[in-house]
Amino acid sequence: MGGMEEALAGGDFRTEIDDVTGAVHTGSGDIIRVEKVELAALRAADALRGLLATDEKLHDELLMVLRQLSALQAQLGEWKELHHILHEVSAAFSPFYASLYALDRAEAGSVDWRTLLRGWRPCQTEVDRLADFESRVEHIRGSLRREGVGASRPDWGARIGSLQRGMEERLREEHSDWNSPHSAEGLMDLADEFNQACDCYLNLADWELRRVIERVQRLYASFVGGLL
Repeated sequence: MGGMEEALAGGDFRTEIDDVTGAVHTGSGDIIRVEKVELAALRAADALRGLLATDEKLHDELLMVLRQLSALQAQLGEWKELHHILHEVSAAFSPFYASLYALDRAEAGSVDWRTLLRGWRPCQTEVDRLADFESRVEHIRGSLRREGVGASRPDWGARIGSLQRGMEERLREEHSDWNSPHSAEGLMDLADEFNQACDCYLNLADWELRRVIERVQRLYASFVGGLL
């Protein structure tokens, strides 16, 4: 075991959760107990409740800030989940996409289309997950609508789902049509569009994640900065 590993093994740098006791690292070189943090939080909450009970304006302002933080946290969670699902869609599609490019260089009659169809299944599963996510997404769609940008951005699930259906229709054509160069070219065109759509929405989700994080940090700094 190396020096760094020995230091980590010998130190109490664990963050414990719920009713498990342990230590918390503050990020500044100090270690404090979880119980101490919880006790300080309870005392601060009691003092704050007493103060808010006598100051209605402060109560309303604090409530507004906390609601905004809660909304941003919910948006952050949904953008993170969307980014993850899109990444999984892209990862599942990559082997199939590579197989299509190999197909483009092969003789039409030598292509094993049934194997190609089986290679599509993992991607189909991930696109179904994307459709499920879109059916229950709430916070980020509402945020985009309030900002007036929702109508200018096609839904990721609708666009990718449409391309998915087109791909599957091509893959399920009669075997005689599968071996036609025209059918292969059409499938390649759809695959290119699918790949481009995945990249586009991955970049969008990444950008939105960064934007929400920045807003959370700004709000947090405005709210807590004066207390530190």
